Amino acid sequence: MSEPVFGAWGPPTRVRIDHGPVWVFARAVKDDNPIYASEVAAREAGFTAVPSPPTFTFVMSHAGAYPDLQPADESGRGASTASIPADGSARTGLYLHGEQHFTYHRQPVVGDVLEGRMRVSEPMTKDGSRGPMEITLLETRWTDLRGEPVVTERIVSIFLPDG
Repeated sequence: MSEPVFGAWGPPTRVRIDHGPVWVFARAVKDDNPIYASEVAAREAGFTAVPSPPTFTFVMSHAGAYPDLQPADESGRGASTASIPADGSARTGLYLHGEQHFTYHRQPVVGDVLEGRMRVSEPMTKDGSRGPMEITLLETRWTDLRGEPVVTERIVSIFLPDG
């Protein structure tokens, strides 16, 4: 398979990491480490604040993308928080979550306000055991408000067309 060809970066989405969603996520993934529940435990473990559990950035926009945090677009309204394009959504077939990769540039912690931008690759066709499939990569870069990288996510999406 060749190297992916990516489209342009989408609009920014800003998210504030709050303690409640971090603790709920940690419990949901069965991580009972006290650093996610207690600021004291987090500081005793060497963190500056309660850290977010691994993979939390994948879901954090569902609990922290408040309208007042969003950068204004040209019209003065906040930018859209819908960052996944609808390309191909009307096609019939099976969409699969292939795999997911996270590169941490620093630990995201409660209180951070991060800005994410997503870009999507052109679909790459590959022959699979069940016939042709399309592989699309979705990449999101989360930075702090100074533009320093925090986390880069890459999702592999697989589409198996009907037929």
